[in-house]
Parts: sequence; C-alpha cells; structure tokens
Amino acid sequence: MPRAESLTSVLRKVGPSLSTELVERLVAEGVSADAARQRIARGARDFDVVKLAGVRFQHNARFLYLSDQFGDAPFWLAVERAFQRGGAAYWAAVTGMKARGGRVRLIDFPGVCGAPTSRKGQYPPRHLLDRLIAIQLLEIEEISEETYVKFRPHVYQCDTPEVLRARTLAESVALEGVRDWMRKLGFTSYRQTRIRGEDPAPEVSSIAWDLSGPSYIRPLARAGEVRLKPGFVVADINLRGLLDAPAVAAMVRKHDMACALPTFPPIMPFLIAEAFTADGHSLAKQKGMLPTTTAQLLGDIIARALHELVDMLTNLGATVAVNPEHLDKVLRELTRIEGAADNLRGALFELAVAYLVKEVDGGFVKAGVQVKDPLTRRAADIDVLLDRPDGKSVLAIECKAKVPGNMVTLDQVRRWREDRVPVIYEALSAAGRYAGRSFSFEFWSNGRFRPDAAAWLADQTADPRFEIVWRDGDAVRAYLGLAKSGAITKIMNEHYFRHPLASLNKSAPVAPTGNQH
Repeated sequence: MPRAESLTSVLRKVGPSLSTELVERLVAEGVSADAARQRIARGARDFDVVKLAGVRFQHNARFLYLSDQFGDAPFWLAVERAFQRGGAAYWAAVTGMKARGGRVRLIDFPGVCGAPTSRKGQYPPRHLLDRLIAIQLLEIEEISEETYVKFRPHVYQCDTPEVLRARTLAESVALEGVRDWMRKLGFTSYRQTRIRGEDPAPEVSSIAWDLSGPSYIRPLARAGEVRLKPGFVVADINLRGLLDAPAVAAMVRKHDMACALPTFPPIMPFLIAEAFTADGHSLAKQKGMLPTTTAQLLGDIIARALHELVDMLTNLGATVAVNPEHLDKVLRELTRIEGAADNLRGALFELAVAYLVKEVDGGFVKAGVQVKDPLTRRAADIDVLLDRPDGKSVLAIECKAKVPGNMVTLDQVRRWREDRVPVIYEALSAAGRYAGRSFSFEFWSNGRFRPDAAAWLADQTADPRFEIVWRDGDAVRAYLGLAKSGAITKIMNEHYFRHPLASLNKSAPVAPTGNQH
C-alpha cells in the first residue's frame, strides 16, 4: 500500500474493515506498527470515514467503513468477519440467529445468543441485543401476541412467523420426549428437569438452555460432606434441517462459557438436530459435545412425525393440503409422548377447523395467515381464513382449543374483538380481491366460554361492516354434524370432544353460544 494512500482510498479498495486489520495490512507492506496505528487513527478522522458506533472489539479496535458502503451484502459480511475476529459474543449471537432461520422469539434470544445473564466481564443477552439493534442488524417485531427478534437487512434470510411457530412446536414436543427419556434412564432428576417455555426456565451457570437438569450419575456428581453434589445435563435443540459447523461452533462456545467458572460442577451437553453436516458432527465430537438426532433419541417414527408436523403447519397447512387421515396419524404418534398432547391439540385445532369449514361450506381455505393493516402497519394472525364460493362472504376464525376444565376467558375474547378483528378487517378490506364482499369473524372453541366472556360479547354494539359470531364446544359439535367426512369427525371427537378428562368439566357453568349482527 503506497504511503500516500488515504484511508478513504484503502477502504474503497478493501471494503469495511477492523482498524487492526488495516494496521496489519500496513505492517505487511513495511510500515512499523506504531506508524501504521497513527496513520489509521489520523485517517479515521476523515469526514467520509465512519466508525461502527456502540460495538467494542478486542484490543480497542474500531470497525471502519465509508458512508456509502453501509447496509449492502459485503458490508454485513465484513461485520460478521469482524465479530468472528474480535467480538466473539456478537459473533455467537449472529451465528445463532442464522442457524435458526433469522427469526426467534424474544423470550428465546438469551438461549440463542448463549451469553450469561449475569457474569462480570461478559455482555448479557439484553446488551448484545440492544447493540445489534443499534447498528441495524437486528430488530424487534410484534405480531399479535408474540414478540420476535429478526434480522433487519434484506440480505439475510428470515423465516416467517408461521414457519417459526411450527418448528417451535415440533421442538417442544421433542423436548418433552427427550426429558422423558432422560428421566427414565436416570440421567437427570425427575422433578427438576426443565424444558424451554417452563417457569422456572432451564438455566445452568446463568446461561439459558432448551433443557437442563441436575444429574447424580457418577461421572458428573461429586462427593459432598453429607450427600452427592450434582452435575448438570443440558441440551439445545434445532430442528431446522442440517446443523453445520458454524452453528455447532457457537454451541461449543456457549458450553465453554458455562464451564468457565472453576468451581462450577461438570456439565454434559447434548446438541439435538434433525441431522448434522459432516463438518458439524465432526466438530461437535472433537469438542466433547454429544451431537444426536431426534431419530436416535426418540426413534424413526417419532422423528418422521415431527418432520410431518412442521410440513402440515407450514407448506401443506397453509392451504390445508393435508388429508384428515394424515392429521390423525401424526396426532396419534406424537401424543404418545408424555406431556405433548395438550400442546399438539391446541396447535392442530386450527388445521382441523380449516378442513371442517372447507368440507361444510366449500370455497378456498388457508390456515395460519398473517395480514397487516396498510394504514397502521399493525399485523395480526388469522387462524383460519375461508373465501366462500361464488363471491359470498369472507370468514375469519379465531381458534382456541381448550383442555377440559379450562374455559375461554374475558381477556381472550376482548383481545380478539378489540385488537385483532379491527386489524384483520382493515387488512382484508384493503385487498382488492375482497372488494364489495361481506365479512364474518368467528371465535371457535371446543370448550366453553366463561359467563362474563359470553356476556361481554353479547353486550357489544353491532358493527355494520361485519358480523361477529362465537361458538362453544356444543356449537362446534353441531356444525361438525354437517360434515360428510368420517375422518374429520373422528379427529374432532377423539382429540377435542371425547377427552378422557371431559367428565370432570360437566358441572362447569355453561355460557351460551351467540352471535351479533
């Protein structure tokens, strides 16, 4: 690099870089290290040279770029390279996000980034998130009742909320199965094994995991003065296809962070995936991780059913291109996992309802549709959207599957009527294909409505723009009687109406089904 070459010219030639990389470039061309650092420091004060604000790198390095380089694919690639070289905590967070399709639930971000929540000298998850938002790499997105963290630049792939929800459900079912397996083998304490989504959350060494539990098996436990001191078994799961070497490397760093405290007991780490690349599996084994697949832990039948579950809730379920016999098969196979049945019934209720309304009313139906009000930019999810045939009304259904003893609450119906219905109406009515159509919004449950919830719905002032209807279990069962398909009738009866605990709810007060015109 010529001595007279400006920093602006260098950045134009080599692209965004760490200041330490630029110093090394000068040194390689014969400039002393001190002189090189001075030249970079002086050049960094140029008007068109920008420092990436708010992110600290090792050895006080700064990430430098030109203002017109910000935001394109080479820029973010350079940022990732800088993180890998001198900002490991940020690199792990970004790598974890990429491994999970560019979108995660906000509550899951601590486990994805792998940072300790409270440890001296380490950035906690919230700090990492705030900094990555500040440089416009990540952003927060709220859709209906869920808050997500996602990549902001369009150069990154971001899975849709529907895909994430489907995968999260499959992972939750798998975690229930893995927990049951660990309990029965005596790997972990029966009562203290936690999985993602529970309170208290699975956390070991102040780091969040998808599964954790104390273990009293001999390689992990240590003798105490009175009794054994347990070690821990932890696991993270990612069912988004093949897990590659960078994703595994981020998990290795997470485990290293957990074991960094010299007085902390031993930790046995499982890494669960559908499958691994050859490099990913090799790296995990080299680093002492336990890479394993759902098929190895839970068997081929369950692993295949988990994959089919995601398909049903995304690619196939979007247009209900799934036959009820297949839905029943997946339900039967996965509900054998202890603790998974209620979550599965809730998530698949909308698929069953979608098939049912298409069977009875006809038309074109979709499940799990996300819409956005073009004026307010607020988003909402439609569980089931039916475009009735011959230009008739458009039906949007909110589905709430209830286990016996649980009822639809006032808070649930108010959020639906006051928040979701207006957003969905504005979004659909703004779409040209629905111009001049009438709209109906319905709330369906296989259970019952609390009396105050039904009374509140009945008291609402009618809106001339659309119809509001709510159906409890009795009304849904009556509608089911109109179906000709024995398969959908069998699914609804066996999984949603003839629950073994149903008799416990017979004495509960009944809120009548109603409608508002």
